[in-house]
Amino acid sequence: MMAMPEFAFPVKGDALMRPDWIRPGTRVINQWRLGRALTGELTLDPPIKSLVVYNANPVLVVPEQDKVLAGLAREDLFTVVHEQFLTDTARYADLVLPATTQLEQFDLVGSWGQYYFSINEPAIIPLGEAVPNTEFFRRLAGAMGFDDPQFQRSDEQMVRDSIDWDDPKMEGITLEGLRETGFAKLTMPEILGVAPHAEGDFPTPSGKCEFRASLAENGDFVLAGLRQGSEEHQSGEPVDPLPHFIAPGESNDPERRARYPLNIVSPKSHAFINSSFGNLPKQRHHAGEKQILMIHPDDAAARNIGEGSTVRVFNDRGSFAAVAQVNGDLRTGLVCAPMGYWRNASPDGEDGRTVAAVHSGTYADMGRAPTFSDSLVEVAVDE
Repeated sequence: MMAMPEFAFPVKGDALMRPDWIRPGTRVINQWRLGRALTGELTLDPPIKSLVVYNANPVLVVPEQDKVLAGLAREDLFTVVHEQFLTDTARYADLVLPATTQLEQFDLVGSWGQYYFSINEPAIIPLGEAVPNTEFFRRLAGAMGFDDPQFQRSDEQMVRDSIDWDDPKMEGITLEGLRETGFAKLTMPEILGVAPHAEGDFPTPSGKCEFRASLAENGDFVLAGLRQGSEEHQSGEPVDPLPHFIAPGESNDPERRARYPLNIVSPKSHAFINSSFGNLPKQRHHAGEKQILMIHPDDAAARNIGEGSTVRVFNDRGSFAAVAQVNGDLRTGLVCAPMGYWRNASPDGEDGRTVAAVHSGTYADMGRAPTFSDSLVEVAVDE
């Protein structure tokens, strides 16, 4: 099921997530350091010997791409990918299991920014041996001997369990009714429809909107809802309870900037959703057939780069090839390479690298998030 905004949709989080099942001391590895974990750089004991990937394409979105590829290429790593397409990650799988599309599965879909939600009924029977994530994990749980009723619920039962159907906002809405209409609007009091927090009820210790974040003073600032309901495995480092400017790390290193004078950002492409749809010709037509790099005219001229030139973007972590777009909307010193392109969209061909190759696995200042906007590179015409 898709996540829904907590202030509007009465979701029973405990019916979907069971953080109480996580045993104390369970090892958790941040996905942004997958490359380091798979190549032994994190000195894990025991090392990772098997990997299951679903709803993700880490080859294209995780930083330090060369390490990710080297780790996935290990002979002693058994990798299973549950997918609809042969993605760049699935190409490294020992076993690719077919996943259903939205046309083939039952779901309840929430919305962001409005109060409608809809039911998704299968339009066709799943093709071949494709199954949704829920069935995939039901079968995996069964094979591993987990017989808890939580793993035996049908998709429909999960929907029934996960929504508080007695909540006033659900007045007049039933699963049966949704199946008749396809969608429904929550019954929202006017005050909630205009100002959902008019009476407070913020997810803070005080229940108020805090300009000074009391949660940050404890060092655990990321809400449990964003950590599968678990309060464990937070980094615990102190966070400034007041918003202040945080100076970038890599960009403020004079020695590094002397070698790599350009800051690179990699926003999501307007034609893709992360890396989804990056394999579709229609979307590639809108995004550009090959990976693009936008660069300011002054920076381009200093490097003899013209519109449409094939360029090499590099630092000591890796490199990727791109087609230059000279763009005066950027400021000098900044280049932009939209993420989401698959490796076969590289001017280098099928096994080319993408912008993930130059990004660092260094954590940001809060929540152990990635630092995709704090990477320095150099750009040269590709000979």
